[in-house]
Amino acid sequence: MVTFGKVQAILDDKYLLISSEQPLNKGELVTVFSQVTDPRLLEKAGIQNIVIPKGELRVVCPQELQVYLVERFREIKREVTRVTVPSRYQHALLGFAAQIAGETKEVVQEIPGPWSAEIDQDNLLGINIEMLVQEGDPIGRI
Repeated sequence: MVTFGKVQAILDDKYLLISSEQPLNKGELVTVFSQVTDPRLLEKAGIQNIVIPKGELRVVCPQELQVYLVERFREIKREVTRVTVPSRYQHALLGFAAQIAGETKEVVQEIPGPWSAEIDQDNLLGINIEMLVQEGDPIGRI
């Protein structure tokens, strides 16, 4: 993980300003990180703090003095299933119902998959990890 900047300002619910010591290009993705310090980390893992990715931001355009306008974004993930529903004519023409096929419609829905790994709930440290992007958060790449 390499950090090279930080969040300077949150403009609205989509756009932010970040500073960067490295030049960035339009469309490039940068990661926002959370820094967590807790004495239990030293006891359990031998380190004083950890850096956790909060999310990604996409560069929209450069500003002045190594400042960039970036945006948060959503990837659209869809699952399409096909469902056959009775034809509207089946109810009116019961005698011909066998001859009239139902309509096939596509139903689009988002369904979360299984977790990538199971966690031992009895041994959680319970460290609070702030996932909201805030001014001053470090910016970089994994």
